[in-house]
Amino acid sequence: MNILKTKYFDINYKIIKSNRNTISIIIENTGNVIVRAPKFLSDFEIKKFVFDKSDWIISKLLNLKTIENKKYLDGERFLFLGKYYKLITIEGNYGIGIQDDYIYISLKKEFFDNIELKKEMIYKWYKKEAKKIILDRLDYYSKIMNLKYGKVTIRDQKTRWGSCSSKNNLSFNFRIVMAPIRKLDYIVVHELSHIIYKHHQKEFWNYVSKYCNDYLESRVWFKENGYKLVL
Repeated sequence: MNILKTKYFDINYKIIKSNRNTISIIIENTGNVIVRAPKFLSDFEIKKFVFDKSDWIISKLLNLKTIENKKYLDGERFLFLGKYYKLITIEGNYGIGIQDDYIYISLKKEFFDNIELKKEMIYKWYKKEAKKIILDRLDYYSKIMNLKYGKVTIRDQKTRWGSCSSKNNLSFNFRIVMAPIRKLDYIVVHELSHIIYKHHQKEFWNYVSKYCNDYLESRVWFKENGYKLVL
């Protein structure tokens, strides 16, 4: 673990080197800072990069600190497709859904205070909705782009919104279902585009822009709001 001392607080970060051409910083929802760098970069160059980005890292970490852990209590707000819904518990059969401005959990009254049960129900519901919506958008864009993909996996990933393997298997972070649908579409188009281009060079972004001409706006949105996509 490496340490960068700042006037606010010390930043602990982990360096992961691999066969890549660019350097990037990833800040996980847990507050872990990971620097992914090419093997050819020296430790000095990496440290300088982190130092130059220190203000950005600090702002992101401070934003994370303002997000409270979910307590799964009535009145708490949950994001779904870019809109906040207030949690409400009602008496009835086991179930969960959205109506008007509320995300409701239906339970027998004796389970109203069972926070772990509510948490489990909400996680399962988000993952189910994410799978349904992501598969629908994949079907839509793959037909437009005339592309065929392999297996699709919906996961709870810590550092990625999506990925495309060498065999064109696609993986998506279920949390993107909390983002506005246009932002979710960007992630779908991004990963589908990797079926043709296995890199992030100019040709890749030109291709993405054909189907998502506001992709730059979406990239910025995830950088600025990604820390809000938590359960």
